[in-house]
Amino acid sequence: MMKPVHGQALIQAFEQWVPKSLAMDGDKIGLQIGTLNKLIKKVMITLDVLEDVVDEAIEYEIDLIFAHHAVIFHPLKTMRTDEGQSKIIAKCLKHDIAVYVAHTNLDNADGGMNDWLANALQLKDVEILVPHEDAVYDIHTLQDKGKAYGLGRIGNLATEQSLRTFAEQVKQVFELDGVRVIGDLQRKVNKVAVLGGDGNSFYKRAVAKGADVLVTGDIYYHTGHEALLDGLAMVDAGHYIEQIMKKEVGDFFKAFLMEHRYGTDVLLSQVNTNPFTFL
Repeated sequence: MMKPVHGQALIQAFEQWVPKSLAMDGDKIGLQIGTLNKLIKKVMITLDVLEDVVDEAIEYEIDLIFAHHAVIFHPLKTMRTDEGQSKIIAKCLKHDIAVYVAHTNLDNADGGMNDWLANALQLKDVEILVPHEDAVYDIHTLQDKGKAYGLGRIGNLATEQSLRTFAEQVKQVFELDGVRVIGDLQRKVNKVAVLGGDGNSFYKRAVAKGADVLVTGDIYYHTGHEALLDGLAMVDAGHYIEQIMKKEVGDFFKAFLMEHRYGTDVLLSQVNTNPFTFL
C-alpha cells in the first residue's frame, strides 16, 4: 500500500513551479488555516473556500483544501464560531482541515491561470499582457532561469469574427449563463486579451498592445465608458471562469503523486461558488 504524501512535500513541489514571490504585494497567499506538518490522505481543489465547500471537505474527510481565493481576506476582529469567516475557520480547525491559497502567484505563473484561460480560448501567438515587476524571474533552479512571468495574456483568434460571435464562444467555453459585453456587437475582433479576475486596472495595457477585445471580470460602469472611448471592446465573463484552475492544479498534483508513488487522493470540489445568477 502506498504511503500518503506529507503536506510539506506536496506544497514544496507546487511552490517550485509557482513561488510565493510571484504574488503581488499584500496578497493573501500560502497556508491560512491549520498545518502542513501531517500526512495528506486526501486533498481537494476549489476556487473559493465557502461554508458549503468546507462541509463538502468534511463529508469526504479531506486533509487539505487548496484554493485560489483566500478564506481570510480581511483582518478578523472577533473569532465567533457562529458567523462570517470565523465560522468557516472554526469548522476547518475542528476537523483538522488545512487551507492553502495560491492567488496572484498562480495568476503570474508561467503555465498558470492566465495561460489556461488563453488556451481555453484557443489564442495563437500568445504573449504576456502585464509583465511581472521583475519581468524575467529566477526561481533559483537552472531549468527555469529566464522564464517570463506576468498577469494576463494576449493573442490572436484563428479567424476574425464578430464581437457577438466571440462573446457567445466565451459563454460556451467557460460554461456561463451569461456575459456582459461592451462594444458594438457587429464589430470584428481578432486580437484578444484575457485576464482572470478583476481586470479594471489593466484595460489600458490591452489598449496599448492593440487588443480588439479584453475578456476579464468585474468591469466597472465608468471603466466601460473609458474602454469605449479607447476603441476597446470588453467581455465581462466574471470571476468564476477562474474555476478552470481546479482541473489544472488537480492534474499537477496527480502527476506529482503518481511520479513519486504516493497514495494520496485528489478531489475537485463540486460546489458552485459563483454568487451570481442570471435571470
